[in-house]
Amino acid sequence: MRMVFNPMISAALSLFFCVGLVSCAYGHSLVFGPELFFSGSGKTQRVVKNFSVEDVSQKYFISIQSKTGSEPKLGSGAININGKRIFSVDELGQQYKMLTKPIKLQKQNKISVELAGEATAPVIVTIMSLKEQAVTAKIPPIGGAVDLDGYASVIFPAGTFEGTRDVRISVSASPSVQNIFQANATEPRLPYEIRINSGGRAPKKDIEVSVKYPDSFFASHYQIHVFAHMHDNPDEPDTRDKFFLISSGLDDQVNMAMATLPKQAFSKSHGKKGAYEAIITIGLVH
Repeated sequence: MRMVFNPMISAALSLFFCVGLVSCAYGHSLVFGPELFFSGSGKTQRVVKNFSVEDVSQKYFISIQSKTGSEPKLGSGAININGKRIFSVDELGQQYKMLTKPIKLQKQNKISVELAGEATAPVIVTIMSLKEQAVTAKIPPIGGAVDLDGYASVIFPAGTFEGTRDVRISVSASPSVQNIFQANATEPRLPYEIRINSGGRAPKKDIEVSVKYPDSFFASHYQIHVFAHMHDNPDEPDTRDKFFLISSGLDDQVNMAMATLPKQAFSKSHGKKGAYEAIITIGLVH
């Protein structure tokens, strides 16, 4: 069941991405997707879509994500971009969490996705560019909101901080965070997570978050929810370092999932150099 609300939308985001085992510190912007592709029928399913980019000199990366576990695997599959094979049948036929490769794009591009087999979980395909989009906002004691169009919104109520604080919001695609999510959640998710960094002070109140989801997520048979990485959850004191589902409402006019993020989601374990940080993402559940 989908709950629909009209949110106040504001946020600040930047994208950071890691390719393979190499640690990176670059911002990213979405070029294609995330798109869900299904096999399920046993017959080969081929979908062709077009997309464009403005700057062909930039570096671009494609990531694919699929469910692991005991479900039937893909029998075969391939992903081509502009007629060039990017992922082969053997690669797509394996059980994997996420695969990432660099690609070259033209101004006008065509992606072809072919899948066959009995797998019921989708393959999620995303293409991103290296384009820095870091945003830092000053939040006074009376509260405030920050926004990056197309990704997320964050609202800090009055009393969140005693003094004015610099808050930084970014998006990462961390392999370690992906592993933590996969350890407990077997359903698909966005191929990136949103980080809300409040520096040396944790928020004193819960905050309101809205996360953008793609049309393909809403059109699927899944429910859409915000998930938060909680290092210490007071509701489950014996469970640590895990993503927890947060009951979420949807505004299907702007494709935003909205939730109240508990202040306990902020932890020094997530941030660097003693900074408090919360990590959230969109997950799909049956």
